[in-house]
Amino acid sequence: MSWIAEALLHVHNWCHGVAKIKSATPKSDNPLRFGVLGAAEINFVALFDPIFTHPGVTVNAIVARSLSKAQAQIDKYQLKNIKAYGSYVELLDDPDIDAVYIPLPNGLHCEWAIKAMEAGKHVLIEKPIASNAEQARRIREVSEKIGKVALEAFHWRFHPAAHQVKEIVDSGKHGNVISVYAQFYVSAGFLKDDDIRFQYDLGGGACLDLAYVFSGTTYFASDDIRASKFNVLAATPRLASVDKKVDAAMEAIFEVEQPGRPTIVCNVSADIARPKLFGLIPKLWEGTPSLSIELEKARIDFPAFVGPWLNHTITITEKKDDGSLSTTKHTEQCYSGGPQWGEGRGERWWTSYRYQLEAFAEMVRAQEAEKEYAGPTLSLDESVRVMELIDAVYQKADLPRRGL
Repeated sequence: MSWIAEALLHVHNWCHGVAKIKSATPKSDNPLRFGVLGAAEINFVALFDPIFTHPGVTVNAIVARSLSKAQAQIDKYQLKNIKAYGSYVELLDDPDIDAVYIPLPNGLHCEWAIKAMEAGKHVLIEKPIASNAEQARRIREVSEKIGKVALEAFHWRFHPAAHQVKEIVDSGKHGNVISVYAQFYVSAGFLKDDDIRFQYDLGGGACLDLAYVFSGTTYFASDDIRASKFNVLAATPRLASVDKKVDAAMEAIFEVEQPGRPTIVCNVSADIARPKLFGLIPKLWEGTPSLSIELEKARIDFPAFVGPWLNHTITITEKKDDGSLSTTKHTEQCYSGGPQWGEGRGERWWTSYRYQLEAFAEMVRAQEAEKEYAGPTLSLDESVRVMELIDAVYQKADLPRRGL
């Protein structure tokens, strides 16, 4: 799937003249130096491209299980002054690496995040942060004990559009939240049967690979996710053909209970092998992730919530006194600034990954200076709570949680 994101990124960058910006971006004398643990396809979109336009961050090394694979990625993207390693431990021992990006299979996230922190590195961990809640709690414990930043890479959470929607919801202008719905589908055929996403031992399954639907619903449904209680009402999987412990798709309904607020019902739908129309035609029209928030006095639709940097709309439809939708609609967009970044922060062409990198670098620098970071964040407490919810969904679906 990463090749689709990369193709869209190239079009996006061309439209906004990002190539000139990259060539004109100087690097600081003391950059945050990244090592990449795995030559994954997502590396260019998630890290290399954002780093090219960030003056305070560089990528210094890539490791893969074979030296040739690491070197092949360096050559493909014409990365300069980059070391190639064939051993994960060798990269972690490199004193010229300050932080590690971990795009490994889900089942390896916990092990290598902890090893990286124990080696003195900060970690940016590709979503999901781990295979289960117990592993997420271990990452949190080590991060707090050692004093290293550990961030789950739900990049959409750092884009101003997400903050704008959150502010509208939290303003109370449209009443309390009643329900939240999120869906994310990948058409059958985009992933081969032997893809890691269909392998239980590597943390495969729709719930983990498309964990955005849980991240999105809980973010907009919870005032404080730490104080929220999740009650899974139903979980219906469609099992993968190659491994019956893996959910190729999951439909789930859960309640969010929190002090002083009405109970909110959330519906999520995730599918990494969406059946084709008549078994022949990929349902490409279902490929855009979407999220809707039902409030007492309005409905907010936030399609493309996972990748709002490409194009997004935030549509607010007012309700009539009887609760039905009216014809009064308001549509807005937010590509820079916003309620969390503040005026003057960011650019129209910044991707959500670029915003994420901005936040991560600032978190690291704030911690090094023993100062409080005040920008957009995603706490490890939230990462743990989302993993607890996913564990509960698997339990309700009579499937083993990942990482056993």
